Amino acid sequence: MKLWDYNAFILDLDGTLIDSGKYHSQAFADAVFAHSGYRLKPNEHHEFFSKHSTWFTETLNERYGLALDPEQVLRHKRERVQEIFVAELFAGAREFLEWWHGKMPMALATNSPLSFVLPALESAGMLKYFDCITTVSDVKKRKPDPEIVEVTIRKLQVAPEKTLVFEDQLIGIEAALSAGAKVVAVDNNQPVDYPVDVPVYTWIELLELSRQTPDRA
Repeated sequence: MKLWDYNAFILDLDGTLIDSGKYHSQAFADAVFAHSGYRLKPNEHHEFFSKHSTWFTETLNERYGLALDPEQVLRHKRERVQEIFVAELFAGAREFLEWWHGKMPMALATNSPLSFVLPALESAGMLKYFDCITTVSDVKKRKPDPEIVEVTIRKLQVAPEKTLVFEDQLIGIEAALSAGAKVVAVDNNQPVDYPVDVPVYTWIELLELSRQTPDRA
C-alpha cells in the first residue's frame, strides 16, 4: 500500500487511535443497569462496539422487553464515560501521527460528541496533529451514513478518491466507501470480519510503510 499516493488522511478516534471502546462499553452497561437493572452479557459488550448507544438501547428493549429511554441512557452513558475514561493510544498510533505531521493533511472524523473528543485529544496530546475535526455534534447522521466523512473531505478541500480513511469497525468502513474515499482497516486486535477488498494493517505495520515512503516535507 502506497500511503504517499493520497492527498489527505481522515482518522477515526474510538477503537482506531485510542483504546476507548472498553470505557464506552462499560459506561453504557452501567447506564443500562442503573435504569433497568439489566446487566449486559460479555458478548453484548462486544456487540455494542460496532453500534451506537441509542440503537443498542432500542435493541435491548426489543430483546428483553425493557422500557429504557434511549436518550436518557445516552446522557447517563456520556456522563459515566467522563468519570472513568483514560486516553490510551494503541501501539504505534502516536508514532504514525508524528511521522506524518507536517507532511500530510490529517483530520479526525468520529461518531463521538465534541464534549468527549476535545478532552480526550487534549489528555493524549493529540490536538496538534489534526487540521480539522468533525464529530457527531456537527452532522445530522452518524456513521455508517457517509455524512461525517463527506463533511470532513469538504473541510480538507481534497478529492474523495485521493483521501485515505483509517477505521476499525465496519460502520466506519461503510461510511468511508459510501463517501467515495479509500479506506484501510486498522487491526487493533478486535474480532472484526473485514471486507476482503479492504487492506488491513496494525499501526506498527502502517508506521513501517510510512518510513519506507519518500519524504514529502
